[in-house]
Amino acid sequence: MATTSPPPTAIDWASWLRRWDAQQQLHIPDREARFTAMVDALVAFVGTSPRLLDLGCGPGSLSARVLQRMPDAEIVAIDTDPVLLTIGRGALAGHERLHFVDADMRGDWTSQLPLEPPFDAAISTTALHWLGLPELLRLYGTLAQLLRPRGVLLDGDRLDFDHDQRTIAAVSREVQPEWPPTPEGAEDYDTWWSAAMSEPALADSAAERKRRHHDHPHDNDAQSYEFHRAALLAAGFAEVGTIWQRLANRVLLAVR
Repeated sequence: MATTSPPPTAIDWASWLRRWDAQQQLHIPDREARFTAMVDALVAFVGTSPRLLDLGCGPGSLSARVLQRMPDAEIVAIDTDPVLLTIGRGALAGHERLHFVDADMRGDWTSQLPLEPPFDAAISTTALHWLGLPELLRLYGTLAQLLRPRGVLLDGDRLDFDHDQRTIAAVSREVQPEWPPTPEGAEDYDTWWSAAMSEPALADSAAERKRRHHDHPHDNDAQSYEFHRAALLAAGFAEVGTIWQRLANRVLLAVR
């Protein structure tokens, strides 16, 4: 007897999002502390009802935490991974002020924005290190045009120590490896993705992901904090600094 896939409404998308957060927390132990630092800074710099860009949003983990604290915020959440976007749209469907956009930041993503600039802030977490150098520099220049005066960029990511800090960098990686060991029985990154790509309700999204050849490289070199700071200042930002840090895990804040 033939079987049919359950309709999307029957899928517990919130559970998929929780599973995503759980495996991310395994690999980034200070993830929640970093989220808290970013949301605290947003409130301090742009108030409780800002218009935001969430760059490389994935399934919306950071946007969800912003809306928990600031329900009047309006967020355009941008990603090009169809699997993660499907989960985010399903899990966070109740947030009318959250707009998911399927767009590639390496291309003409600004033409797809559902809200007119300027924006009060742009936020990103564990995403911008996937961009190549030309793409990253172009993004910083674009953000300098999209943000209002005194608007801010908040980037939570692995921002490496500089070339003259190799001993510090090496010891830091020993203290907290980039990919900490996974506890026995826990769902890690690869296991989560294997399950997601096998989920019948995600079949169309998984097929589209394969068509786009979309995957997240883990062997690319993150740029140093000093590089990001110099690039942002050159793009037109007035101030750049670190507002939270544990080893190479940092939150960078740039003021337009």
